[in-house]
Amino acid sequence: MTYKELLNSVSFDEVASFILKMYPDTKENLGWYKIHFDMLRHLTPVYHEDTNDLVCSITLENWEDGKEPCLAAFPMEGELWEHSLTKEIILASDVNASKEEIAACCLWHTSFYGFVNKDVKDTFKYEIELQQRESFKSQSLIIQKHGGVIPYVRELSTSKKQELMEQAKHIVRIEKEMGIHMNGPKRKRLLRQSFMSYYYERMTSICSFILQVIPTLYDVKTTLHGSPNLCVRQLCNLFQSDKFCSEEIMSYADCKESGVAYLQNVIFQYNMIPEMDGIFACLTIGRHYTTQEEYHLLNYLAIGRCFSDFIINIDSSLNNQAIIRYATYNSRKRLLFLNPCHNIA
Repeated sequence: MTYKELLNSVSFDEVASFILKMYPDTKENLGWYKIHFDMLRHLTPVYHEDTNDLVCSITLENWEDGKEPCLAAFPMEGELWEHSLTKEIILASDVNASKEEIAACCLWHTSFYGFVNKDVKDTFKYEIELQQRESFKSQSLIIQKHGGVIPYVRELSTSKKQELMEQAKHIVRIEKEMGIHMNGPKRKRLLRQSFMSYYYERMTSICSFILQVIPTLYDVKTTLHGSPNLCVRQLCNLFQSDKFCSEEIMSYADCKESGVAYLQNVIFQYNMIPEMDGIFACLTIGRHYTTQEEYHLLNYLAIGRCFSDFIINIDSSLNNQAIIRYATYNSRKRLLFLNPCHNIA
């Protein structure tokens, strides 16, 4: 059953009682929920290829400490309403809810940024998250075309979701300390909004790094074990890391100096790369051949880490300079099998 079919199968009077039960502070907005309900039923469902998933998953989530788990519908917030109507409603195995309860939950999520178009366009915070979401979507499409797999929120590790939730709760606490009054729905909305903002921030950071590396994977001069598509798929395992940090460092060596030696000196002297469990680095040099110098640098970067993977690429336009693009991460297990350090010697 799609969202549109669900709405057509219930009456608002039946749904309204569950809205009040599940979100008791929404009583003053019940009329707006009625308008939102009717507006959606009048819309024609239209599928959009670049939107977030084809289904709506109904799950039980615990968004606030001390509260019983409540129904959640994902991904529905911030979606184009006409596309959300095309989504197939899928219930998690532990969900036992009536159609009216599910409709109430979905209506709360689809009205997250406003009940009608005017409300949505007037929401500044929505615009910020919309930009993050659109950036993430465009990045995801490119990565998927190269064989990558992007996890949804529900597919992230429990520890990562807990970390993002703690960051979101901190935002809610700050608002409270500033004396900003929020009832239950507003507090829950801010919590969810902050959570998704941190989620998109993390995902776009990892996507940006993968997109930086993709052209190198297709370069015939790159030392690579496996096909480019397989490597992109492996790089997507970085989404499952506990901590993630990436950067690009370029050498600015004098004309007679080696860019690789420059990088090793500055990285070592100033401890520029974070100490984490794993590292993946792409070293690009200007020479048409490699020497022990490159391997010394890469082996140095592997010291003290549980996991290390490297690739070397050649770009003659660099001349004597070099560039290293790296991602460090924390993880209990190896995430990549691209070119382990012990294979470089």
